[in-house]
Amino acid sequence: MSTPKLGLSQDQAGQAAVEALLVLMILALVIFGGIELSRGVAIRQALDSGSGAAVRALSLDPTQWSFAGNVVQQGVNQNVMGANSTITLQVYDASGNLRSSAWLSGSPFGTSFILEASAPFQADIPFLAEPAMTIRVRHWGIVERYP
Repeated sequence: MSTPKLGLSQDQAGQAAVEALLVLMILALVIFGGIELSRGVAIRQALDSGSGAAVRALSLDPTQWSFAGNVVQQGVNQNVMGANSTITLQVYDASGNLRSSAWLSGSPFGTSFILEASAPFQADIPFLAEPAMTIRVRHWGIVERYP
C-alpha cells in the first residue's frame, strides 16, 4: 500500500504560480491606479485653490497678471503630488470668448470675467498606456477696482 504525498505536485505548483502572478498584476493595477488617481485629484485641488486666489487678486487689481500666474504655479508646486506641472492661465469674458490679459487690465468696474487655469497630467499606470490629459478649472470674477 502506498502512502499519499502531503505536498503540491509539480503541476499544482505551476498553477499556483500562474494564479499568483495574475492576482499580483491586477493588484498592481489597482494600487498604482489609485495612486495616480489621487495625484490627479491633488493637482486639480491645487489648481482650484490657486486659481480662486488668483481671481480674487485680479478682481482687486486686474493688472497683476504675472502675480496671479505665480500664485497658481506656487500652489501646484507646493502640492506634494503635483510634480511641478507648468500651468497655463487664460481669461474669458462673461460670454465665454477668449480675451487677453490686456483686455482684463483695461476693463472697468463691474466687468465679469472667467479665469481658466490648466495643467498637463500624465497618469503612469503599469501595463496601461494612458494618453496625456489636461486638467482645467474655471473661476468667475468681477473687476472691483474703482476708476
